[in-house]
Amino acid sequence: MKKIYKTIMILTLLPLMLHASSNLHDESIEELLNQDLEVKSDTGTREQAKNYLDSRNAIDVITQNDIKNSGQTRLSDVLKYYIAGFNAIESSISDGSDHITGFSLRGMSSDQILVLINGKRLHSSAMLHEVGVISRGTSHVDLNLIPLDSIQKIEVLRDAASAQYGTDAISGIINIKLKTNSEFNTLTAHTGIRKDGDGTRYQIDSFSCIPLKYDGFINLSLSAIQQNRTQRAGEDQRLETPEIHTWVGVPKYEQFSALLNSEVLSENDLLFYSNVLVNYKESQASAFYRTPDENRSIFPDGFLPIINVQLRDTSIGTGIKNNFGKYFSWDLSNVYGYSNFKYGLNDTVNYTLGASSPINFDNGDLTFIQNTTNLDIKKIINNLTLTGGIEYRYEKYKIGAGDKASYIGTGSQGFSGFSLDNTTSIDRNIYAIYIDTIHKPTHNFSYELAARYENYSDFGSTHNYKVSLGYKLSQALLLRSSASSGFRAPSLSQSGYTHTSSFATEDGLSLRGIFQPNHDIAKALGAEELKPEDSTHYTLGIVYEYSNTTWLMLDYFYTKVDDRILLSDNITASTPQQQEVFEQYNVTSASYFANSIDSKTQGFDLKLNTSFLLNDNSKLTTKLWYHYNKTEITSYNKEISYAQSKRIEHAQPRDAIRLLNHYESGNYNISLNFNRFAEYYHVLGSSSYKFGSILTTNLNINYEIDKNIELSLGGNNIFDVMPDKWEGRSNPYLGYDGILQYSNNSPIGYSGAYYYLKAKYAF
Repeated sequence: MKKIYKTIMILTLLPLMLHASSNLHDESIEELLNQDLEVKSDTGTREQAKNYLDSRNAIDVITQNDIKNSGQTRLSDVLKYYIAGFNAIESSISDGSDHITGFSLRGMSSDQILVLINGKRLHSSAMLHEVGVISRGTSHVDLNLIPLDSIQKIEVLRDAASAQYGTDAISGIINIKLKTNSEFNTLTAHTGIRKDGDGTRYQIDSFSCIPLKYDGFINLSLSAIQQNRTQRAGEDQRLETPEIHTWVGVPKYEQFSALLNSEVLSENDLLFYSNVLVNYKESQASAFYRTPDENRSIFPDGFLPIINVQLRDTSIGTGIKNNFGKYFSWDLSNVYGYSNFKYGLNDTVNYTLGASSPINFDNGDLTFIQNTTNLDIKKIINNLTLTGGIEYRYEKYKIGAGDKASYIGTGSQGFSGFSLDNTTSIDRNIYAIYIDTIHKPTHNFSYELAARYENYSDFGSTHNYKVSLGYKLSQALLLRSSASSGFRAPSLSQSGYTHTSSFATEDGLSLRGIFQPNHDIAKALGAEELKPEDSTHYTLGIVYEYSNTTWLMLDYFYTKVDDRILLSDNITASTPQQQEVFEQYNVTSASYFANSIDSKTQGFDLKLNTSFLLNDNSKLTTKLWYHYNKTEITSYNKEISYAQSKRIEHAQPRDAIRLLNHYESGNYNISLNFNRFAEYYHVLGSSSYKFGSILTTNLNINYEIDKNIELSLGGNNIFDVMPDKWEGRSNPYLGYDGILQYSNNSPIGYSGAYYYLKAKYAF
């Protein structure tokens, strides 16, 4: 291990030593030719896009070439590949959480990150994580809806921006910029397999562009994926002869995505734009295996419930904008988003129905609809940029009941269906007005002031501000800082989600589950109407451009969140009043959403990029990123369990390193990426289990046969590093000798090495 770290340090420091005698004003011809094209960004500000190294906010840009060189096939993996503060989790035997990847930025919650497409809000998934995963109690955007071949670049704002964009932008923003009219048509085929011979993946992607008059275009991206499952389960110690039955690992799924992006410019300079995203996915995962029981009339020899989900997502964005000369512009847009998450179970039974039980069930569905209308206006007066706008957003959330057989009595084994009592349909209207002022009083100094007022029909109004400063001490050194307030409105799923399941007791059947905050059971436990999470955010950073090919970025951040919304643990009645309500509804335990805690998260990012030409005109680029964050609960508004508090504070690695090396020579492009994740914890009951740090290696070798054909060979985690197993915990379900031998908190999953081959044809 020490030799590996020593090699990493040499690879990092070597380019710096070779650059030791250069500066911004003394570059050789070779170094000038070695410069990359200026990478611009406009995320986090309403001024014109500019070099992201000159931004007043911490911005990272992942380009189209970066995506290609990573060899990744999903957006969540691309972000984890490049951004040390980004964490994406794959879980097993976690109901709906197995089918949508949870993620976080800087150790914060997945619903505290705003996701945009071309600067416009993308809808969240209807699915809510309800089991003990890192994203428990949240609904968030499914990042893997978007075909990678449609993306021009990804801009990641590591700063709060609620004053500019509204709810959810507490931890940061991921803005996905789609390709324009300057691209080749491409067809790409990808196939891969895990080291153990399972988890095969087949993927076909295409991108086509139709150029129109006045630099307009119509782009169409298509993606079709077949992913087969991996199996990393341990033997089932509950059986007389232990065997492997339960599925543990990557789920099996098929997915189809289509994304249309267009811009049409009229003769009078009106620009009409639109993007339409359609995604359909069928995914399969399992619950725990049910052991044999000779008294069962169906499946007496045992059975494995298979959870089948169907995911349907649609986003339709349209707009029109116009520039009146160089100094005045307006933009009117509307984005409609739809998400439907449908549960079904196969190969299982409802014990209550006995021999008459079906073995396949429709368990109901979740639906979320969001429609956002914006009008933005911008005016430039000398060194002053004035922007403002209004926004109207409508949101609706629904729960649809499953077949009666899926929820009556004990319900279907593996996942009980949504009952008629669970059905709900709630909506709300949101109105917002915002202003943003950017002033550059001198050549070296600029500042931005933003303010936003929002009114929600379900809980009232909120107002937020942001100020960001940038000062160039010299051509090479930028100082920057920001301060802001922010908020995250309770999602409609947190306000309206309810799911109950029955189980057998000595006195008959009883219910347990999640109840809405306004339900009698939740109110008896102390539930109150949900209110927004409020945040305060500060940053301080520097950007040092040592030369045109070497720069360093260091940013400190501090985020305090008050009234953070959590899903409580299962609670039993502890007072006569609670017992009376529980008996009225025949309930044994219940959980609900509440503004449970206040927390603070702080840390820093250190990022170093350098590149240089070798004697044979080949080019080596090295990028080093170190991230550290620490989250602490500062006060408790509601009592939460030890497991919940430790999940928030210790479930994710506190620090991470990315070391990316990219070598270009002739027709070859080689990328070698080292990823280190610090230790993490998983708490069960009152016991905390520590899992050690992890170092993985990714490799991508790309060869251009000619200007039209490329071949890529590579692998993720090529040395097949596995996370620690549960230490000191012997348990038939979760333990070193159990069915699930690894923690669902593992930042690399537990399916091991993945090797792939990719071919790309451009025309």
